[in-house]
Amino acid sequence: MRKTIVLLFAMVVAITAWAQKPSNINGTIAKSISSKVTLFKVYNGRLVEVATSTPDESGRFAFRFTPEYEGLYSVGTGTAQNQIRVYRFYFRGGEELNIDFTDEGYNLVGENTKENEMLFSWDKKSKNFKDKGTIPGGMTTYVDFFPEVEQFKGEVPKIAASSNTGNSKFDSLFKKLVDFDFAYYAISYLYMPRSAHPSKEEMSDYYIDFDYDKYLNDFLLDLPYGDRFLGSLVYRKVDLTSNPSLKEQVQVIPSDVLKGQYVLQRIEGARSYDAFEEMYNENKQYFILDEQKQRVTTVQTKLVETKAGGKAFNFNFPDVDGNEVSLESLKGNVVLVDLWATWCGPCKAEEPHWEKLNEEYKGKDVVFVGVSVDQDKEAWEKYIPEKGIKGIQLHAGPRNPLSVAYEVSGIPRYILIDKAGNLITADSPRPSNPELKTLLDEWIKK
Repeated sequence: MRKTIVLLFAMVVAITAWAQKPSNINGTIAKSISSKVTLFKVYNGRLVEVATSTPDESGRFAFRFTPEYEGLYSVGTGTAQNQIRVYRFYFRGGEELNIDFTDEGYNLVGENTKENEMLFSWDKKSKNFKDKGTIPGGMTTYVDFFPEVEQFKGEVPKIAASSNTGNSKFDSLFKKLVDFDFAYYAISYLYMPRSAHPSKEEMSDYYIDFDYDKYLNDFLLDLPYGDRFLGSLVYRKVDLTSNPSLKEQVQVIPSDVLKGQYVLQRIEGARSYDAFEEMYNENKQYFILDEQKQRVTTVQTKLVETKAGGKAFNFNFPDVDGNEVSLESLKGNVVLVDLWATWCGPCKAEEPHWEKLNEEYKGKDVVFVGVSVDQDKEAWEKYIPEKGIKGIQLHAGPRNPLSVAYEVSGIPRYILIDKAGNLITADSPRPSNPELKTLLDEWIKK
């Protein structure tokens, strides 16, 4: 038993040590192609920049990085949005990638891992097909492309099953990757600008028999093009001629996580807080990943109105007992928000006036909400009961979404919100100022 435990421990240490090893990328590129090469990681179906390298006079560039995960990364001269001339490779730590970017694409040179040799082999086989499917322009139309699809589809299962690198995780990924790549190239072709487009009756068998649910699964999150392929799959699965609502589009997606990804594409295009809020409230249960929640908050803070009458930022922070309290839950009351901290002298100077207001307006349609920006949450948790601070007391921490939304650079800061959740002022008079009572009395009556 002891030997088994020691062996298992050694295996864990070895795996951890391997994962922590840096990887090296060495390459060359012609100056005519680009003056910058970028390394990306794949993050929930999208590319996120890790680092950039500027080639020297001889066109040589290099990266040395420690992979965050074992899987696909991308390197190239394109961008996260425009992935033309961006190519994916497999890293787990400790390997070398030696690459030469050319006008035609890329070549592997020198020593490379079996995983990246397999990806290169597939990329060479599928290059023309991929270029036709994902690069705008060209003279090709469905008349010549569809026969290629039908011919190539028979080879895909054999290619997918051909990987035998000794890395079972990669071999399993490669099998799915080839299938998804082919489907992505074929479906993307339908959205490229062409001189002629097929009618429903002119679609080839591959498209007629296409199983959308086979590809509408969470594997999309591991792919550089996952987000954009998700959109194409939904557009093909629903009948867009019937002008389906967002809800109808979302419902054709089997995975809740992917539903969140799809809605985020729409939310990030919202031009008003009302439009954002409508989409968010209808789909908030699908924002499961931390990154999805962060993206929602980013949009929310950008769209929140800072002028009177606009929709107030719908904060949601925990109280001392850990219960979440949102602005939405306080509707029907005028809400005075106090952004403060236990270490803030001017904040403490306002406390007696805050306490007095709480007493004077008890039983009226007004709620007093303290929002702490303390970094030391324990200090705040101790301070509230010790001082017996009145009102609803919440903790948000420094640089929280509410502070960001209203560009709060100093505290105390008071924000006044009407009964419907609209902003009265993002910079209200302080409790010590008699003008605050005048404002409260005026808006309580409305």
